[in-house]
Amino acid sequence: MRYFPLKTVIFCLVFTPVLYITTLNFAQKYLNQNYLKKIEDISIGETSNLLEGFITIEEHLFKNIHTFFKTDNLVKYMGLDLNVIITTQKGKLLYADFINADVFMKNFQKKENIDKTAKRNFEILNAGLMFNVKINLSHGSRIANLILIAYFSFAILIFLVFYKIGSLNEKENNKIQISLIDDLQKEELSNKTLLENMKKERRNLLGTIKSLKVGFKEDKKKLKINEEKMFDEMVSLEAQLNSFNELKYENDKKINKLKTKIKKYERRKSSNNKRKEFDFIVKHFAVLYKNIEMNRKAISGYLSLNDDQKIKVEECVLLLDQNSDGSIIKRKVFSGKKHKTPCFEILFAYSGRLYFKKNENNKIEVLIIGTKNTQVKDMEFLHSL
Repeated sequence: MRYFPLKTVIFCLVFTPVLYITTLNFAQKYLNQNYLKKIEDISIGETSNLLEGFITIEEHLFKNIHTFFKTDNLVKYMGLDLNVIITTQKGKLLYADFINADVFMKNFQKKENIDKTAKRNFEILNAGLMFNVKINLSHGSRIANLILIAYFSFAILIFLVFYKIGSLNEKENNKIQISLIDDLQKEELSNKTLLENMKKERRNLLGTIKSLKVGFKEDKKKLKINEEKMFDEMVSLEAQLNSFNELKYENDKKINKLKTKIKKYERRKSSNNKRKEFDFIVKHFAVLYKNIEMNRKAISGYLSLNDDQKIKVEECVLLLDQNSDGSIIKRKVFSGKKHKTPCFEILFAYSGRLYFKKNENNKIEVLIIGTKNTQVKDMEFLHSL
């Protein structure tokens, strides 16, 4: 058995005899002391008969000790081997349990003088008695056997307890092993089923691989044929591509030529439109403002203004046409390098600048219409006049 209490058995077999011997020695010492005290207490007892000489001390001791032996439970029922020897201080034997009781009693039947007996008893009692009590608890005695049975019973009880615990552990372990075996068997069955399925799947895969190999060989043959066709087709496509590129190159040339022509046409068209617009503005100012002559630089500056600025500058031109003295002049500047001609600056629309002068015909000539951003170029133009 895996859970057999071998250590407990060894412990019980070794420890029980040791404990038995130790207990036996201890019990012997204890009983020696206990019975010595009891014998000392009961041996003398009532001393009146001794001191009066009616009974000798030997007879008195014999009666008291034998009465004790008859009433003591261990001696009576357990057969306790009790050896008692009582002597005087000088060593004279007064009582010994190994002396035959009948012989001992015959010796006391001889009557002595009462006074001598009383005197003798007093002297012995006065001198004191020597008690020697020895208990023999030998192996095989009732008490020794009882102790041995008790210890072996206790050892057997301990063994049975541990054996029961081991048996319960063995049963529990057996249950666990049985359940584990059942689980392993179930797992084995599932693994067998899985293995069979894998074998079937392997056979199917091998069949599929064979069919794929056959198909691969056929596809390889077809691929070779198709590869040759594709190569021929690539050659023809490359030739077509080259011809297409040449055609594209020629078309790009034509397109670029057309784009150049279109740009030239648009430039001409835009210049014609600007020229028409310029001529229209010249006529516009000539018709509306009779007293005003507009310089070409002023007309160009007017065309570059936004609508609000155009309205404001025409308002200034109108004032100059009607009454030049009524216009608010910001400052006077001089034009030309040699002959300094006075010119005047009028502000309009916050950042607008209009420069004019009076010519030889006493008419007002608007020289420049610009803004703050064109002021530097405008001043260069004035100085260059």
